[in-house]
Amino acid sequence: MGVAAEHGRRVDDRVATIGGAAQIVRAYNVRAAGPEATGAVRAAVRFWYNPGLSSKKFYGPGIFVLGISMFPPLLAALAMARESEQKTILQVYVSSISAHEFLLGKILAFTVVALAECASMLILLFTYFGLGLAGDPTPFIVGTLLYALCVATFGTMVGATVSSQVAAMQVVSLGGFLLVFLLSGLIFPIENIPAGLRWISHLIWGRYYIEVVRDALLQGGGWPAVWYKVAIIALTGSIFYTVAWRVMRRMQLRT
Repeated sequence: MGVAAEHGRRVDDRVATIGGAAQIVRAYNVRAAGPEATGAVRAAVRFWYNPGLSSKKFYGPGIFVLGISMFPPLLAALAMARESEQKTILQVYVSSISAHEFLLGKILAFTVVALAECASMLILLFTYFGLGLAGDPTPFIVGTLLYALCVATFGTMVGATVSSQVAAMQVVSLGGFLLVFLLSGLIFPIENIPAGLRWISHLIWGRYYIEVVRDALLQGGGWPAVWYKVAIIALTGSIFYTVAWRVMRRMQLRT
């Protein structure tokens, strides 16, 4: 009963808000052009969060991207930071393994984890959410592979630069969850983000992958629509790898 009453109050508030806005518009038209003239301004309802009013189509791709953006990099960061905390990383520093070999081994392992998560979540998208591939699937396949590498590299980079598991988890939560969730267009369009914060969305890797996913599942624009977004994902991953490699290279003992 309490939930029904709360829902009823919300509906009443929404109706009152729309009615109040319509009255303000009518009053303006009467004052500006007289009561007999056609209204110069018309009230219209605009949905910011779900313009198509289809929750499954709007939120399904976002849940897919958010899951991939959070869990694989978190596992990678914790694994790398744990080795620094337990000092087992010293065995790598004194060995003949190069920084490239060590990082690529870690990244590929957690890329497999990310791809396994992608496969399981795609089953959820195709069944519960009722979505399917639209148009050419190759941009989605290439973009998913590159994004799995990107998020695994991001977690590895965090674990290589932050030696504390707690701190590494907080950094991944900030970049892989908070920024991707709020500033990538997952829950509301980027155009609705305040202008002072909107520029940050251009630096968030999840922003480009969500557009690739929505194009593959809903729009079907193919490579002409998303090629540069796939390229940005690859560029972001290469930047993460370069940072991680420079950190590991400084720690490597020269023989």
